[in-house]
Amino acid sequence: MDKLILYGNGRIAKIIYQFLKSDFDVVAFTVDKDLIEDTVIEDLPVIAFEEIQDKYPPSLFSMLITVGYVGMNAIRAQKYQQAKKKGYSFITYTHPSVQKHDSVVLGENNVILDHVSIQPYAKIGNSNFIWSNAVVAHGCTVEDNCWITSGVSIAGDTVIRSKVFLGINATIGHNITIEDETFIGANCLVTRSTNPKEVYISRDAEKYRLDSQRFLQFSGV
Repeated sequence: MDKLILYGNGRIAKIIYQFLKSDFDVVAFTVDKDLIEDTVIEDLPVIAFEEIQDKYPPSLFSMLITVGYVGMNAIRAQKYQQAKKKGYSFITYTHPSVQKHDSVVLGENNVILDHVSIQPYAKIGNSNFIWSNAVVAHGCTVEDNCWITSGVSIAGDTVIRSKVFLGINATIGHNITIEDETFIGANCLVTRSTNPKEVYISRDAEKYRLDSQRFLQFSGV
């Protein structure tokens, strides 16, 4: 089993640890010294990132950056580069339920959770999170440092540039480009290419005038 360090001490790091612990020998968490709140998480030590290479040398340990999409994924991108400069190699975690096609190109420091479909000839760069039940269709490119939440569907031959956020159940059309740092909220349908840093949101569902019991009577259910 690979000996692994997780950068992060928040909820995302703890969730990803639960996925990883059966397949990897996770030995420690690490964050910047001024971010340490607890010195132990999941019975593992939390080590200052400034000192991590002294206690867990890059020649013996790999790393995975497990922080969220803060600053449009900029923090995760920054820590990946800083750990790389320290000499660390990185794993990509792919859940066993994900089919691995020979034609898919997959970079490092990615997290791909359960029942994601990555279809043939797709390309995934570095430091992306793809959550459960998402679809990256044939011929798509996802560049670096993106956050793709559960239920997202990306149609074929589409390009997702870097530091993009795709909210839960968003649908991205065929053969378009989602430019850098675009934010697409939950349930959005996007069928045209975007410009960098644009924001797309859809309206919340409207509350119906009847309560649930009266609605069922009215609808004959």
